[in-house]
This record gives sequence, structure tokens and C-alpha cells, in this order.
Amino acid sequence: MGGRHAGDKDPSGRGGITAFGVGIVVLAAVLALVLVVRDDENSASADCTDGDPFVVAVAPEIEPIVAEAAARAGDEQCFSYDVVGEAPALTAQAVTIGDDSADLWVPDSSVWLSRVSTQLVDGAPEPRTIVRSVASSPVVVVWPKDSGEAPKTWLALLTHPSFTAGDPLASATAAAPLLAAYAEAARGVTPTAFSTVSAAQVTLAQRQAGNPPPVEPTALLTAVAAARGSTVVSEQAFNAAGPVSEGFDPVVPESGSLGLGYPLASITDRPAISRAASALGDALMTPEAVEAFADAGFRAPLGDPLDTGRTVGAIEPMAIKDPKVVADTIRRWSLIAMPGRTLAVVDVSKPMGGRVGGSTKMALTVQAALKGLGLMPNSWSLGSWAFASKAGSKKDWTELAAIRRLDSPDRAGTHRARIVGATSRLTKQVGGKTSLYDTTLAAYRAVQASYDPKAVNSVIILTGGRNVDPGSISEAKLLETLKRERDPARPVVVIAIGVTKDADAFTLQKIAQATGGQVYLAREPDEIVDVFINALQARY
Repeated sequence: MGGRHAGDKDPSGRGGITAFGVGIVVLAAVLALVLVVRDDENSASADCTDGDPFVVAVAPEIEPIVAEAAARAGDEQCFSYDVVGEAPALTAQAVTIGDDSADLWVPDSSVWLSRVSTQLVDGAPEPRTIVRSVASSPVVVVWPKDSGEAPKTWLALLTHPSFTAGDPLASATAAAPLLAAYAEAARGVTPTAFSTVSAAQVTLAQRQAGNPPPVEPTALLTAVAAARGSTVVSEQAFNAAGPVSEGFDPVVPESGSLGLGYPLASITDRPAISRAASALGDALMTPEAVEAFADAGFRAPLGDPLDTGRTVGAIEPMAIKDPKVVADTIRRWSLIAMPGRTLAVVDVSKPMGGRVGGSTKMALTVQAALKGLGLMPNSWSLGSWAFASKAGSKKDWTELAAIRRLDSPDRAGTHRARIVGATSRLTKQVGGKTSLYDTTLAAYRAVQASYDPKAVNSVIILTGGRNVDPGSISEAKLLETLKRERDPARPVVVIAIGVTKDADAFTLQKIAQATGGQVYLAREPDEIVDVFINALQARY
């Protein structure tokens, strides 16, 4: 720019001292600009070598390719990148809670971005998609060569006794059959098809619950081969497995398949993150990167069939456009597949002694609790509190039984027997004020403090009154505290059950919502048992 001005001719045609003076001024400006440019270059060079690198979390199978592309982008655009191979499930957990240990993310599927977007804590930045897909690989059914014809639909696959899905909580590939089955149902099939898919999901989740399959594709194929079963992996993983996959054929149901898409997203708000992300995105779309992906067995972003390797050819693409469908499907799986870990908190305050029909609210609640307890499998862990504010009591609640597996040994024989006995005696403890707020917060904190990541952790509150404890925290303070202490890394939901129309339905609704839980109301006495069972089965 300075040179361009220095070469301009004086448009007025004037010469002499005036033109010479302008030339001196311009020359001084050029020299100053050169010094500034050199200073900027030195500063930029310093930033290239001394600044903190942009951390890129990537699915492990593409780490070498992304690392090479990042090195090119760094050299060309004066950025520094640190590429780290990490399971998408781990990165997703960090992104959800706002942990900025990585700046950019290349997971194996946009499913992870959808899941994270519905679970972010307040203040955590929303992932921003920079490139929708840098490579792709369809999810294929791995079917034993000697097992006859493979199922023609994803629903038929889910219900096949030899099928293992993998772990949908840890793998987008394993979630694909569930999502694909729902996508099939959405293609003009009657609504009953959705309940059929849900039932198939329940059966599959319960069958796998006792023996979770491996997440790593080669290990999964090895385990499935030993059991003479079937599963799903990506086409790329199938070919990369080598001899392990030789006893299988890769197939795709007639309705098509979902694919791994490898999007690039920014997940922090660091300065220059947009430019760093764009530079990396450009590097991942260069001919060098495209060739590297192809050599590793990945398809191009649009999914053109592979030229080499064992391939399923062109497929009918399927898509899940609503992130809520993804989140609900995964949540449903987690609730079914994972055992329950619950603290049942039962109101024994004076209003629970009120007559309803030919009985009392307390007696009907005990009846419902005992029937619900009979539905809980031995793998569940359960604890029990009774709550009411009574004169002379230091606490508003009493622990009847600690949270333990129902089949664990106990002086009563088993922990289940202890819970049954304690619950049966609740009708004799009625009295005092309804200390709902203090008890709810204490129960929530107790379950969160002893959180079990391998279970669905929850608090079930059964109450037939309103908070009338004058010494307790306020409703506003309770809700504020529950929202503040809610931790997506240790999710604890409150399931609130209101017993008859005397229960404070609006407050129970707010409490449940603050923790991601649900409220259930039994307005009439004959509804109490059914409402409790429905709440128990939903578990969220």
C-alpha cells in the first residue's frame, strides 16, 4: 500500500519543491509502514511459537490424518494446534459441563453435537459447527456368513436374538440401529410402530445390561465372533479390523443406514477461535487430506462408495433432523439399561393421616410403595427416609434404610426385606409438620454425594401436603440451590409424586423441573398405586 502511493504521479502536474516535499513525506511513511509490518511479522511469529496451541479433540481413528492437516494449517496460517485422540463420549462429557480442555472437536458423528446441545450447563458455550463433515463412513450390519439372510429392516435386526448393539451411551455407531429403527417408523408407518421399536429397545437393553459389550470396534467384533452373533460397526472399522472381520459380511437393511460424519466444531470462545477453526477446516478439505482419508478407508463427505476394500456400495441415506429425538432415544436407553439407585422419601406429616375414601393417604401411599417395590429388580439399590418436622427432633427426616442393593444381606435377611418392613410401619409414624423443602434439598445432596455413575440416580418424593415448616428455607431458595447444584456429570433427578389434590402440585412441578425430573399427581385415592408405578417405570 505504501509502495503504491510512492509511485503515484502528482495529478496537478506541479513539480519543484512541492513534489519533492510530498516524496519525502511519502518515503517517511513507507519506512514507518515497513517497520510496523516487520514488527507485526515478528509479533505474529512470536505468537506462532509462543502462544498456547489450540487443542483439537478428535475421534481416535482419524487422529493421524487430522494431526497432519493441523500441521499444514499451522504452517500456512501461523496457528499452533495440539491434536489429541479421545473417545467422543469423554469429550462430550467435558463439553457438557463447560470444561474448556479442548477448543476444537472432530467427533465421529453429529449425534454427539446433538446430545451435547440438549445437556449443556448454564454458561457452557454451544458447539458451533464449522464443517458438517470432513469424511464419512456408513454404519453397516456385521452378519455372520453362515447365518443365512440378514434382517431386511433395522427393527427386525433389533429383535433378532443374536444381535448386539454395542454401547449406545459410549458409541454413536451403537446408537445408529436405535435411531435408524425410529427413522423407519417415521416414514409413514402407523404410530404403533414407535411403541414396537420402543419395546424392542427395552428387550435389547435388558439383554445387554448384565454383560456390556466392548466399545472399541475390533474388540466388539472379536466378542461377537466368539458368540456367533451379529453387531454394527462403521464400514471403515470393518475393513480396518482385518482378519477379525473375515467371518462376516457387511450389509445394510433395505431402508438404508445412518453414517458417521466427522464434523468439525468449535467448543470454546477463545480469541481467534473462528480463524483457527476455519484454517483447520480448509486443511481437512485439501486434496492431501481427502487422499489420506480415502487411504484409511473413509468415504468422502457425500458418501460415494469406496473403490477398494469390502464395501456395501451405494446406500439410501437416513437422517435424524431433530436433536430431541437423539437425546430422548439415548436417555431412554440409559434408563432401561442402567440399574436404578433411588432414595425414596415419604411424607409422614399430619396431613398424611387425612381420610380419603375408606382409608387414609398414608395407608394408600404405603400400599403403592410396597407394590412398586415388588417391581424393582434385585440389581436396583434403594434407600428410604420418612420426613416430618416434629417437636424435639434435630432433623426433619429419619433414615429408615441406607441406599443398598435390594439383594444385599441384612439382619432382616435381605435389604429388600428391611425396606418392606420399614415401609409397612410408616402408618404408625404419622404426625408433625410437612418439612418438604429442607428434606428435598437434603435428599438431593445425599444422593449426589454418593453418586453411582453406573446407575440412574434419583430421589422419589411422595407427599400429600404443602411445606408448612416455618424454620425451613424458602421455595425460591430451594429452587435456586437445586438449579445451581445440578451437575450433568452427576445427574440426580427428583421424581415428585403428589398424593391427592391436597398436594402442592405447582411447587412439586418446579422442584422436578429444576432437576430434570418429572411430577406425577394422584388426584383421587384409587389413582395412587397406578401413579406410583408409572413414575417408577419412567424413572425421569
